[in-house]
Amino acid sequence: MTGFVDTGTLVLVLAVGSMAFGGISLVGGGASDAANRFWAIGFLLGGAGLLLLLLRSTIPDSLSIHLGNSVILSGLGCLLHALTVHTGKSRFTPVTVVWWLISVGVFNVAASPIVGAAVDVRVLIMSAAVITSQILALQILGLPFRHPDRVHRFLWATHAILGLAFSFRFLFILLAEFEIQAAEPYPYFFEHVIDALFFLIVIFLPFTQAPAFLLLRKQRADRETGIARQRLAQVEASGRVERRLQAERLQMARETAIEHFARGLAHDANNILGTLQLAHGELRSRVKRGLKIEMATLKFMGSALGHAQATTSGLMAMASNQPSPLERVCVDKMVKEVAAAIEFMLPENIRLEIASETGLVVRSHQGFLRSALFNLALNARDAMPTGGVIRIGAFRRAQSPTGSRRIGMNLRGPVVDIAITDEGGGISDELLKQLFAPGFSGREGGENRGYGLYIVERVVTRTDAELVVDTAADRGTEMHLLMREELS
Repeated sequence: MTGFVDTGTLVLVLAVGSMAFGGISLVGGGASDAANRFWAIGFLLGGAGLLLLLLRSTIPDSLSIHLGNSVILSGLGCLLHALTVHTGKSRFTPVTVVWWLISVGVFNVAASPIVGAAVDVRVLIMSAAVITSQILALQILGLPFRHPDRVHRFLWATHAILGLAFSFRFLFILLAEFEIQAAEPYPYFFEHVIDALFFLIVIFLPFTQAPAFLLLRKQRADRETGIARQRLAQVEASGRVERRLQAERLQMARETAIEHFARGLAHDANNILGTLQLAHGELRSRVKRGLKIEMATLKFMGSALGHAQATTSGLMAMASNQPSPLERVCVDKMVKEVAAAIEFMLPENIRLEIASETGLVVRSHQGFLRSALFNLALNARDAMPTGGVIRIGAFRRAQSPTGSRRIGMNLRGPVVDIAITDEGGGISDELLKQLFAPGFSGREGGENRGYGLYIVERVVTRTDAELVVDTAADRGTEMHLLMREELS
């Protein structure tokens, strides 16, 4: 190329430009992006390798020729890997590694003192390595007409032109090596103009490849950002739908809870009204017959009204989300009051027995506890249609009893046990699973049946108590309402 362009100047421009574009790509493209990182490193290595070749007369050949060309080939390998990462075609990674090993190995063996290949032979080897690298790049990028993106097609075209340029270079060197005078009619054109065009292509195209690849990455990032925004919008939309559904489910749950509470209130109110009705019937009968009204009957009615007031206030407190106010409750007095109310509601074939240890005090809610014991006693009554004995007892226990099912707190250590026992047919395992479900009843009846034990379960939960169900077909059912003793 002497007499037309200065080869050293062109190579220096290419080296400095490659390193500059490598630095720009590394900073502007983002070092965290693997494709950008390898693309930038590829240009930096290519520029460094060219600088080493320019210093051939001032540094040892081992650094200039061997290391310089190896670094250039390593830069090409990084560029190929960047394209592989960008396109997601990981199958080309091992192919790139094999290409790099063969190219570097063959060149360094040819340039070694043992082989001592001539300059033209080394140029042929490097040209062949570049040609195969561009073919690999075209394979990685895929056929251009399959991509609507103009930048992608442009990048594909630059690799194709570079491959063709080095192919012609390879061909002319090969013809000169075998002394084939293909350029004899136009010696100046082939010796100077074609050589100059080759170097201009080699310099110009890499300078366009660097920003083109960055633009490709930006377009990819923009597409991914757009997709991410769409997905975020979808997630936000689905989140709004989910929140609306949750609100609807919560509203349904509240309505269901209100319904269950209303039915439970109706259930307990019905029990209390039944007690009052019995007492009223007794009073009416005595008045009609002209008999003296006994104080015990009036006292019972007053007790039933007090029971109704306490139970209603307890049920209203249970409907609140606020913690229930607990107080000291005398167990013996509570058991006797509930027993007195229950006794009026028992048929002639059912007898009530009470055995309560005196001096027992627990921390509970008067209305809650009365409602729970009342419902447990009525449940024991309903379990014995053919008659039997209901036993209500209150005792201290060293530890909680065992049973078929337990709900509430897992109390350990000494407890107060209010046990209500019947002599019915027991509870089957299938019924035991649904025992405390609202609206569930093992017996036929009205629509408000099945809420007594639901109320009991709510009482146990709200007062940090425990209920143990011990049942068997041959000995009936024993309900143990367990609470911590309140020591003075």
